[in-house]
Amino acid sequence: MTRIQLSYLSIILSITYFGTWASAQVFEKTPVLHGDSVVFPITLINGYPFISGAVNGVSGKFMFDTGYRTSISLNDNLIDLPNKKTKSTGITGSGHDFKINTNDTVREIRFTNGVIYRNLENISSGNYDFLQNYITPDCLGYIGHDFFTGYLFKLDYIHRKVTFYKSSAERNQCKDFLKGEQVLAVINFENRKLPNHPMVRLSIDGINVLGVFDTGQNGLLQLDEPSGKILKGRRSVQISGTDSGGDTLLTIKNVIIDGKYKFTLKGVELSSLKGTQVIRRELAITEPNLMNLGYRFLSQFKTVWDYANSKIYLLEY
Repeated sequence: MTRIQLSYLSIILSITYFGTWASAQVFEKTPVLHGDSVVFPITLINGYPFISGAVNGVSGKFMFDTGYRTSISLNDNLIDLPNKKTKSTGITGSGHDFKINTNDTVREIRFTNGVIYRNLENISSGNYDFLQNYITPDCLGYIGHDFFTGYLFKLDYIHRKVTFYKSSAERNQCKDFLKGEQVLAVINFENRKLPNHPMVRLSIDGINVLGVFDTGQNGLLQLDEPSGKILKGRRSVQISGTDSGGDTLLTIKNVIIDGKYKFTLKGVELSSLKGTQVIRRELAITEPNLMNLGYRFLSQFKTVWDYANSKIYLLEY
């Protein structure tokens, strides 16, 4: 390579270096959102949304899981965190056990959109090997509800992005997050024990069902025996096949959400009552019929999750 070529290379590298850092936003100690609006690109893997990033130089992806309460929890099965301290144990809604650890400091977490957190304190971690084994081997951990406290967000699977908007009285009035959008329905939801699990009333061909929104699930349906017999007899719930893990998949017709919007779902997992015991206990669910509204539902729309006003907007693609 000639001296002129080296000079050109140095200029290009300098432009790249300074351009990257000019757009970077660096925050200290606590991984929470800042600013009026922030966009994160997402990657879909088996229906689960992931946000790419790096932790202490280890690159990978965080699952964006609204069902997870903590702001950020790291996968210490992938990331070397030698000073972690065991705090307790946990269990996922799907029944996976894991250790919950705490880390006094984490040097750096950075995202591809330029958001960087440094010198983080009291960061949770766990041995999330089940995410590596069953979903993606480079799973860095979870991004959960407390990461975006004080924000609403718009989730767009087709354009592969999630946009966060800071909640304010002015935004409640102008609703700029709906600019240019076709609103199909505005769904009112409730919370019970935990603030990160919106719940909504559903009916399937006249049978009452409690729906729970969660980006960290594909979708499932659990019915008591009388309801199951009625809906199968009406052919509103039909077996459509099995997935790669051998779970029974359903097509569900004549579903109405919050008395406002009718739809059909395909590829929803059939669950037993036993299979829903964890989520029932954690969320104080006593209703006999339960549906998890995950990817199979959310992929049909752009959705806006407005926690402050207990509303989810369904927007047309």
